[in-house]
Amino acid sequence: MKQVKETIEKHNLISDNQHIVLGLSGGPDSVCLFYCLMELAEEMNLTIHPVHVNHKFRPGAAERDQAFVEKLCTDNNLVCRSFVVDCQAIADEEGITSEEAGRKVRYEAFSKVAGEICSSGAAKDDIRIAVAQNADDQAETVLFRILRGTGVDGLAGISYERTDEEGYRIVRPLLDVTKAQVLEYCREKGLEPCMDHTNSQPIYTRNRIRLELIPYLEQEYNPNIKDTIIRMGKAAAADSDYISAQAEAAYRDIVKSETDSCVLLDGRKLRDCHRAVRKRVISLALKKTGLTEDISYAHFESCESIMESSSPSARTDLPKGYYVARNYGDFKICRRDEGSAVFGMQLRVRVIDAQNFDRSILHGSEKRVAAFDYDRMCEALGAGCENRIVSGCREAGDYLPLGGGRRKKLQDYFIDRKIPKDERDRVKLVKIGHEVLWILPWNDNGRFCGNYKLDDDTKKVICIETFCDL
Repeated sequence: MKQVKETIEKHNLISDNQHIVLGLSGGPDSVCLFYCLMELAEEMNLTIHPVHVNHKFRPGAAERDQAFVEKLCTDNNLVCRSFVVDCQAIADEEGITSEEAGRKVRYEAFSKVAGEICSSGAAKDDIRIAVAQNADDQAETVLFRILRGTGVDGLAGISYERTDEEGYRIVRPLLDVTKAQVLEYCREKGLEPCMDHTNSQPIYTRNRIRLELIPYLEQEYNPNIKDTIIRMGKAAAADSDYISAQAEAAYRDIVKSETDSCVLLDGRKLRDCHRAVRKRVISLALKKTGLTEDISYAHFESCESIMESSSPSARTDLPKGYYVARNYGDFKICRRDEGSAVFGMQLRVRVIDAQNFDRSILHGSEKRVAAFDYDRMCEALGAGCENRIVSGCREAGDYLPLGGGRRKKLQDYFIDRKIPKDERDRVKLVKIGHEVLWILPWNDNGRFCGNYKLDDDTKKVICIETFCDL
């Protein structure tokens, strides 16, 4: 109990008058944390909200665990929120491991209860989600990550605190307490927590690390291997915190624009960053657009290749529909739907006598308007050409008439205007066949076809208005 209180105070995990959503599985760790928090509740005026998740992994035993937890809460005048979820079905449906499915469901349940507490009037900052990982879990996690390949952030292991996707703070008050201390606490208090027999079977990678690898390392190399790994993790965490702070400051200086689905970074400033900072700046940009998982070392190497590429529009795809692309000198990180093709616009096409056409609508109008000499257009494109005017996006073979018999491929126009390759399919066009009459504004003033300009000899005007948001 003393160690738990010291950890809470040192890392400012819990403050007076807060609501604590407690993940309560019924095992030794969570039961230990339950009683520690109950002891603190009176001193700190805490309100404990136990939450249990029955994953349905162990029929019979899972129901006994749920009954144990609910009785434990009732005996202590607390109400337990129990969730029963078929995690194996979720794992099969989403193509993830059963462990990943269980973790996903647990944290969703915790966040749901935290949201209910917040909705009842508590401030979000006065709510904590407490989970019961201990020091042995920390050593196992770091070793697991080493085996899979990790950097400094991974070596830092489990953090004392993190914020979930809904903005609730998750805290780990037992992270400085060993498993042996947890079990000793339970014995001293006469507690009889549930014991999951699968924890003693080497059926998962983590179990094998705990049951086989760590004992082997203790026997053959270092009897204090867990303490050594934990110290290494704390040193790595300090380094990671410092580099992350540098990256946060660099990001604020480097970002040029930011939306929920796309971040544009100043390419020169990004390339000037130290590689360690640069990686984290890119990671921050990915988080801003919603990608927080499944990014590997290979993906960051691909990002480095994009920056070093001689192509001004180089691009690489990332997981879950995200991509990274050069925006000429800059660096863009987006969700793929940000680059989807445009849908047709609503157009109004009219043929008007020149003397009845108010040319002032071509300037400063809320509706975007284009006007051409109708007779010249019919001479070049055929009578009734107004009926073939369409809106849409680029196609192979499209070109822009410049006037005087000159034309430019639309591809070349985009390159000259430095419109990024991944954005070109979103530029809105008005055209007849492959002849582009009007390139609507896209980060500039747009462009009109040069062949059919109005002049003093114009008798009829073909007026095109668009009614979509540009």
